[in-house]
Amino acid sequence: MIKKIIKDDNYEIIIKNCFIHLINYISIDNISSYNIIIHIKNKKLIINGNDLIISALDECELIIKGNIKGIEFINE
Repeated sequence: MIKKIIKDDNYEIIIKNCFIHLINYISIDNISSYNIIIHIKNKKLIINGNDLIISALDECELIIKGNIKGIEFINE
């Protein structure tokens, strides 16, 4: 069940120590050092933490680093 939530045919989220690798995102809605909101498929992904930065970015992939405290999905 967890694998189904984290991996979808249209996007993939890889969570490692102190970073998140997101593949096939649609857009970045908000960026701050404590909160990053990303639009994926028909959901918003909210990443909460401290000292958050986008350390790598291209048109379909991004890497977020920092002290990640939580991840939340919101259906649109």
